[in-house]
Amino acid sequence: MRSEKRLLDTNFIVRYLIQDDERQAQQAERLFGACDRGEVQLVLLPLVLAECVFVLQSFYKRSREYIAEGLQMLLSNPDVVIADKGVYMDALARYGSCKAHFVDCTIAAHGAAGKLAIATFDEGFAKFHDVTVKID
Repeated sequence: MRSEKRLLDTNFIVRYLIQDDERQAQQAERLFGACDRGEVQLVLLPLVLAECVFVLQSFYKRSREYIAEGLQMLLSNPDVVIADKGVYMDALARYGSCKAHFVDCTIAAHGAAGKLAIATFDEGFAKFHDVTVKID
């Protein structure tokens, strides 16, 4: 039975995915294991998700596919809670399959989910065929 919630920080997720500090990676594995067993609910803020993408790409030089797959795996756990989970799963899928920045992929995912036009001067949004750009 789930007894508590914990708010996740970027470095905790990175240690879990990268495994570059054995002690911290083991601690992260234990907590994610408890989440898998339904003993704890882990809360992920969208800002932390974006920071994870940035750190994994810029500092650790991981591929978009690696980043998208690793973070989608985490989000697929029903006891990992993030607002608009489906939108962020879509944003990660977009990020893993194109060259757009994660924030742009997130904007496109929100636009598609909410059927909202996007106000932007960024011509890169044309690659997202399920969103509309409207300036005026």
